[in-house]
Amino acid sequence: MDTFERQEIKYFVPVQLMVPLRKRFQQHMVHDPFCRDRQGCRYPVHSIYFDTRRYLFYHEKISGLKVRKKLRVRIYDPTGEDGIAFLEIKRKRENTVYKDRALVRADETPNLLNGAELHLPDSKNIKHVQTLNKFVYLIKSLALEPTTLIVYDREAFAGIEDSNFRVTFDVNFASRPNPAIETIYDLDDIKRANSDTFILELKFFRQIPIWARNILRDFKLKPESISKYCNGLDLWQLADREARLAE
Repeated sequence: MDTFERQEIKYFVPVQLMVPLRKRFQQHMVHDPFCRDRQGCRYPVHSIYFDTRRYLFYHEKISGLKVRKKLRVRIYDPTGEDGIAFLEIKRKRENTVYKDRALVRADETPNLLNGAELHLPDSKNIKHVQTLNKFVYLIKSLALEPTTLIVYDREAFAGIEDSNFRVTFDVNFASRPNPAIETIYDLDDIKRANSDTFILELKFFRQIPIWARNILRDFKLKPESISKYCNGLDLWQLADREARLAE
């Protein structure tokens, strides 16, 4: 799906709840095909987020702006074997997410900034062409730059009765500021977040199934306003403050 609208709700969850939570969700869900055959049933996610020099998108989130957007380049294969990257324009209104996505050749993503042409694997896909053009337009008109590399491992589940209902466990969160686009595969100099929690995310179109609501209630989970992009930047800002205090 190249364009979609859905609801997203996120939770910080203590890692000691991961196993019992997984058992509960697996009564109604199965691992999605992208992680089913991988070690630990997890696949890596690498994303580079773009922002202005004054961090416009970051401050829109921090200030609680109800309508906002962000741009990112994302890959799911850090070995580079599939050679595919996703250009994503993600807009959010309250808990509703609207996302446009285009598939491009991963080795051409630096062309987003150097002005060279990008070639779509499916050049006849009008939605991909429109998203690519909009992505390039926003980069140029807002003078966007690669701001943060975000990496983590994802365990994903899809509902047995409703495959559009998805749950993800995101672990091993890490970030690096001011990355070059071509370093999206590079894990050198990344800073890892506190490993005491993981991010649980529910993704759905209309409403959360009653059985899932019961799980959230039984584990006393409360939704939180979580932005991986902002968390990645904050991780480095906290480290800088701690370094200055130690001097």
